[in-house]
Amino acid sequence: MFRLAGCDFTVCSASLWRRLGVIALLGVVAWIGLSLGKFSPVSAAYDMSKMDTSIQGIIGIWREDGVLDSRILRVNQDYTYELSYRGGGASYGTIKVIGEEHPDGSYSPWYVFDEADGVNWASFGKTDEDGSLQTELWSGQDGAMHFVRCDSSDYRSTREGVAPKDYLGVWACGRCNIVIEQKDNAYIANMSWSSSASEHREWVYNCRYDKENAILVCMGNGICTDCTVYENGKENDVTVYDDGSCELIMRQGILRWNDKKDNTAQDMDFLR
Repeated sequence: MFRLAGCDFTVCSASLWRRLGVIALLGVVAWIGLSLGKFSPVSAAYDMSKMDTSIQGIIGIWREDGVLDSRILRVNQDYTYELSYRGGGASYGTIKVIGEEHPDGSYSPWYVFDEADGVNWASFGKTDEDGSLQTELWSGQDGAMHFVRCDSSDYRSTREGVAPKDYLGVWACGRCNIVIEQKDNAYIANMSWSSSASEHREWVYNCRYDKENAILVCMGNGICTDCTVYENGKENDVTVYDDGSCELIMRQGILRWNDKKDNTAQDMDFLR
């Protein structure tokens, strides 16, 4: 033991090793958190307005893949989820979107699933920021859990040559018109069907693009409204429902509207 500049080297060494031990322990804790899919949000300095915090791309029903007793995951439009077990029982919680910040200032978005008591259940990579419909959920950094959609149709055999831009524009069939626009990373479809000069019904769907099937899909947040315009110019709008779902399928210049709520447009071909 010796002293350097008034410092007992043995004491300082012990203190140093204790500090290094704490740092190592914190590193292990951080690694475990990442492995389990538990992430900390980006720093307060990060501009959250740049991040897409919508869960529109994962709304729907999912089945756990690669396991004997698959669980069923239902993602609702109100940022809640239900996880059902094959043997019975279920757990519930909420969903939020966070960003894992990288040293270069970029970030990776994640869906964070928290149980009703606030305990984190899992985090899944968010890969729908380009406006696409997400078809797989992989948990954490190691992909320990894998869920696949079980509520989608199969149009893959006819998808060749179809692109998202092909859906944009105005479509018509009889007294029904469809206008499809892209707003940020969403595709907004607005349907209007006139029953008379003063009455018409409207549907508004917030859609995502299903790359595998080359179709537009709305999972449960379509709004249907009955609109009446009176002789005095006043308008009365009545919401019929706000949980509509649909598929829009464009093939060879013809658009089909598959209304999954009440099958409104059965056998109708919409043209530009």
